[in-house]
Amino acid sequence: MQELYKKLKEFGKVRLNKTMDKQTTFRIGGSVFALIEVDETEKLVKLLDFLRGENQEYFILGSGSNILWKDEDYEGVIIKIKTQEIDIKSLFADKQESEINIDAGVLLAQLVNTATQNDLTGLEWGAGIPGTIGGAVRGNAGAFGGCIGGVIESVRVYRDGEVIELKLEECDFGYRESIFKENSDVILSTKVKLKKGDKKEILSQVQEYLKYRSGRFAPFPSAGSFFKNLPLSVWEKDKKILPLKFLEINKIAAGWLVDEVKMRGIEIGGAKVSDEHANFIVNFNKATQKDVLELIEDIKLKVYNKYGIELEEEVQIIY
Repeated sequence: MQELYKKLKEFGKVRLNKTMDKQTTFRIGGSVFALIEVDETEKLVKLLDFLRGENQEYFILGSGSNILWKDEDYEGVIIKIKTQEIDIKSLFADKQESEINIDAGVLLAQLVNTATQNDLTGLEWGAGIPGTIGGAVRGNAGAFGGCIGGVIESVRVYRDGEVIELKLEECDFGYRESIFKENSDVILSTKVKLKKGDKKEILSQVQEYLKYRSGRFAPFPSAGSFFKNLPLSVWEKDKKILPLKFLEINKIAAGWLVDEVKMRGIEIGGAKVSDEHANFIVNFNKATQKDVLELIEDIKLKVYNKYGIELEEEVQIIY
C-alpha cells in the first residue's frame, strides 16, 4: 500500500484513511483507503491509465452532492476531479452563439456565472444547483424545464484506456439519465453551445431561481431531491385529485406523493424526511446509510400501496 501511495502522489494531492462523510453533502459514509484530488486533465488520464494497469478499483467523485455512500470501508481509490478550465469561443462574427469547453471539475454554478457574465442564455435553470459539470452531465441535471443535455454539443471521456469524444446523440440523455450512468466512462470535459441573450433578462431569471431555492431546503445535510419526478402517464387513478400544475407540465412531483402518504417529518434513526421539502431526505442526527435506506424503502412501499407507483431514486447509492 505504501508503494501505491507514493505512486498516487505523482498525479495529485493524496490523503489516506479519510472518511466519506466529509466528502459528501449528505455527510454519510465510511472510511476509504486513499482519496486523491486531481486538477489537470492530463494527469487524470495518466492516473486512470495507471490504476487500470494495476487493476486497482477506483471511484470518481465530483463535489459529492448527489450521492449516498455506504457505511462500510472502501479499499479502493477515490478520485476527486478538480479540473477547472473554461474556454469560451464565439462561433460567428456577430457573436450570436458561443461554444464553451468546460472541464469536468468545474462547478455548475461557476459555469452559470460565466454564461451570465458573457450574456449567454440556456443555463439559467442551473443557478443555485450544487455539483460539478461532470456530475451534471452524468445525471443530466436540470430544473424548470431545462437540462444540461439540452445545450451539450459533445462530451469527452476516458473509456477503456482511450480518450474519445462523444456526440450529443451518443450520450442517450433522458430525464436525469445518460449513457454515463450505464457504463464506466470517466467524463473529462464537455462542450456546450449557448445563444446570445439579453443580460438583464438572464440576470433576472438567475436571481429568481436563486431566490426560489434560498430558504426552501432543510438546514441539514442532504443529497438534494431524492426521487425522480414521474411522467403523468404512470397515474392510473382519477386525474381530478392531481394538482392542476401536474396536468400542465405532464409530470407528477415525487415530493407530492411523499406528502400524500404522510411521510413528511418521519424519522428513522438519524434520517428524516425534510419538514421543508418532502422530496429531501436529511441527515439530522448522525444518520447512517442504513437509516436512509430503511426510510426510503418505507416511503416507496407506502406510495406503491396507495397509488401503484414505483418511485425511483435520483440520488446515486453506493452499496
